[in-house]
Parts: sequence; C-alpha cells; structure tokens
Amino acid sequence: MALKGNGTKKTDPNAKTVDSFCFKNKIEEKITVKINGKIEDEEIKKEFVIQKDEKECTYNLPKGIYTYEVLLSSKDTYQKGEYKVSEETLMTINH
Repeated sequence: MALKGNGTKKTDPNAKTVDSFCFKNKIEEKITVKINGKIEDEEIKKEFVIQKDEKECTYNLPKGIYTYEVLLSSKDTYQKGEYKVSEETLMTINH
C-alpha cells in the first residue's frame, strides 16, 4: 500500500474535516474497503466497492483515527490497520 498526501492546497490546521479521502485500486480484481471511526462520540462507517484501476473518495471526512479493512472479491481480508486522517489523502492499494 502506498500513501500519498496531496500538497497542492494549503490545509487549514483548525479544520475539523479533510476535503477528500480516497482509495485507488491497483489490484487485479475489485475490492471492498471499509473504514470505521469514532469522532467526538459520532460513529462513522463508510464502505467502498472499487473496481480494478478505479478510485473512490469520501468528502468532508472528520479528522481522527480510523480502522480500515480491504477485502478481496472472495471476501478474504487483504489488509487491515489504522490510519490517522489529518489531511487530504490518496491511499493506493496494490500488490
């Protein structure tokens, strides 16, 4: 997995959300990405189904620590972990 921040815009350090948080699929099959977080007592859950070589984003995502899980089309877990969302990000899922 590669992480890439987008430094083209100045981010407001006091902002409570990030403009966009995206996943790009570079695996040879479609994947499902689930993210979960609890930010200021609000449960946030998102799920993306991403075709091969496609990208999906969520916008105005509250900053905080999220758990993520990448599932293959067979429903097997490919990768999981935690990520601190603090700026616009593109996560590339690859072999």
